[in-house]
Amino acid sequence: MLGYTIVVAILAYFLLFSGFFINRDRIPSYWIWFHYMSLVKYPYEAVLQNEFDDPVKCFTKGVQIFDNTPLGAVPEAMKLKLLESLSNTLGMKITSSTCLTTGADILQQNGITDLSKWNCLWVTVAWGFLFRILFYFTLLLGSKNKRR
Repeated sequence: MLGYTIVVAILAYFLLFSGFFINRDRIPSYWIWFHYMSLVKYPYEAVLQNEFDDPVKCFTKGVQIFDNTPLGAVPEAMKLKLLESLSNTLGMKITSSTCLTTGADILQQNGITDLSKWNCLWVTVAWGFLFRILFYFTLLLGSKNKRR
């Protein structure tokens, strides 16, 4: 029972510091070691890189920036006027077909720039082998049912 309690507590910290809830850039420097020790970090980053690593795919175009905001219910013509106003304010041309968010932008916002998806896979496999070896030595040294 104590083992379950300890594992749940450690997994909660792994989830917290993996980059899913808190980006690596926002983790305090005295906790950053836990980010790199997290068992969830490497598979999570590999999945994100697999999904968002396409350099030509656009995830947000033009008027889509208003989706999931209070301005989402505004008519399309008003959204185009808002885009035009934004264009004038920012000094750049933003149309309804302008790509505003790419996969590289999403990866950078999430702070996923350290390892490639394949390196993340190898780190995950290495963690698995490490725990297998630790489990073997635990059974070897701690087992009460030893063969003679």
